[in-house]
Amino acid sequence: MDRIEIYSATNTEDQSLSFSDFKIGNIKLAPHLGVSDEISSLDVNGSFAKQLLLQDYSDLKSGRVPLYVCICCADLGCGATTVLVEDLGNKIKWSEFGRESNLQHGLFQNDYMKRTGPFYFDKTEYLSAINPYASK
Repeated sequence: MDRIEIYSATNTEDQSLSFSDFKIGNIKLAPHLGVSDEISSLDVNGSFAKQLLLQDYSDLKSGRVPLYVCICCADLGCGATTVLVEDLGNKIKWSEFGRESNLQHGLFQNDYMKRTGPFYFDKTEYLSAINPYASK
């Protein structure tokens, strides 16, 4: 099982901007995936956290969930770094990291995204990490 934590990260483009990032084991996800001009969806809106918790449907036609969104407006039309989230009973699975938008069809994956995951989280630990952001 993979461990998930939320930690305070600094944006690589603007060092004065901090955001909540995902740490999976020893992997700090934003820098690992090459995310530099986006912020965590957790800091934007509680509905993104509810999508990660599979309590709300995704705003994207693909059903994938935004992890990182536009730093300026958080609009999915600008594109987002997304993940496929699946409930496997006592586990949550994250897989198929990529970039997509709600204005265009298709998924773009850089080499890091293609080689990342899948990750399997203990459901109780996962809910405990993400739940506090659902009320924002």
